[in-house]
Amino acid sequence: MIRKRPGAMQNTLSKNMSNTVTEANYRPWLIWGLAALFYFYEYFLQVSPNVMANDLMRAFHITGAQLGNLVAIYFYADASMQIPVGLLIDRFGPRKLLIFAVFLCVIGNLIFASANVLFQAEIGRLFIGLGSSFAVIGCFKLAANWFPVKRFTLLVGLTLTIGMSGAVFGQAPLALLVDDIGWRGSMYLLAVVGAALAIAMWIFVRDNPSTAKTSVHNATDLSAELHYLWDALKGILRRSQNWWTAIYGGLMFAPTSAFGALWGVSFLMSRYGLSRPSAADMISLLFIGWAIGSPTFGAYSDYVGKRKPPMMIGAIGALIAMIFILYIYLPAWSIYLTLFLFGFFSSGFLASFSIIRENNPGNANATAFGFMNTLNMVGGAVLQPLIGHLLDISWQHKTINGARLFSTHNYQMALTTLPACIAIAIVFWFFIKETFCRLKQKHL
Repeated sequence: MIRKRPGAMQNTLSKNMSNTVTEANYRPWLIWGLAALFYFYEYFLQVSPNVMANDLMRAFHITGAQLGNLVAIYFYADASMQIPVGLLIDRFGPRKLLIFAVFLCVIGNLIFASANVLFQAEIGRLFIGLGSSFAVIGCFKLAANWFPVKRFTLLVGLTLTIGMSGAVFGQAPLALLVDDIGWRGSMYLLAVVGAALAIAMWIFVRDNPSTAKTSVHNATDLSAELHYLWDALKGILRRSQNWWTAIYGGLMFAPTSAFGALWGVSFLMSRYGLSRPSAADMISLLFIGWAIGSPTFGAYSDYVGKRKPPMMIGAIGALIAMIFILYIYLPAWSIYLTLFLFGFFSSGFLASFSIIRENNPGNANATAFGFMNTLNMVGGAVLQPLIGHLLDISWQHKTINGARLFSTHNYQMALTTLPACIAIAIVFWFFIKETFCRLKQKHL
């Protein structure tokens, strides 16, 4: 039996769940938009090592596996914090936590940019991952608090569009910036941008319409709160549908995080003899595909009144596209198109977030999102160093300017893990039950 939260807080949550916005029409969009900008910023930071891979190996004298571990620390931190972040946001609201999270990213950037040894760089990536763990859950929570239920899937799609736009800017534009001022200078500049975003969020963001004029949180009994949060978490972990859905999502997202955040640029440079900016420009099409596909699949899901069809269509399309990318030598225009299609179809998995919301209580939705995102981040955390390890195993002991040189065949063998993940996700799809776009349980 799940306990009721203390009275004052229960009343506040009931008001939140009414989704009745009394503020001026622009304010919900401004508040959600600033949170979405943090997601943009977080994604920019997540994928930034993709265009710095050789620079980082050279700067810290590391192997492919060590580079994979350096990048994966971000995902370890992000994954480990998703459920705690969900609980904290459900308990304290998103505003203060999001501002705190942005400053964690700023600190991480400063540490990473000034690192002289690998351990210092790992600490920087750790801080960036910890801060980033609040971004998408906080954004989804604000969307749930400030907008009607019928708009949620669209807002999820738009959120991912903005996040993937950050990934786009983290490719070719960042590659040009790195070539101009170096990877350290680029990270220092990103720290300044993060500080400006935190100030804007402090000025404009509020948790929900009832706190638009005050951010005071009602005092409650700590013991009762802890019992409530623990019972909420146990309820989420007991539902088998949450597990099937989250595992499917994690397997679908892992190839994007591995190929787009680290190994994609290097693979294209090796496969087609491209410069770093040119390869990064191509990888940008992957994220542009995500940006367009996210709201498209969200709208399609709402139109047909089902969540599972876009999830299967997306998985099959992404699997075919990834096979073409890895194993078929394509003309230039086809590379752009295929990367775009991979991103477009991969975004079909976003409907799984709606399934998670519809299978869990509204006043614990941030915790449910955290559980879902944990599996998403675990996929990236495991896959990044695994690919690096597989590359090191087949490495032919060639280097260029102090960085290990991997052949196209090395990359193809190691990156076979990507289509394998998508194929396994298709198997898990069959265990997920359709929710028909309806909330199963509104309150704990």
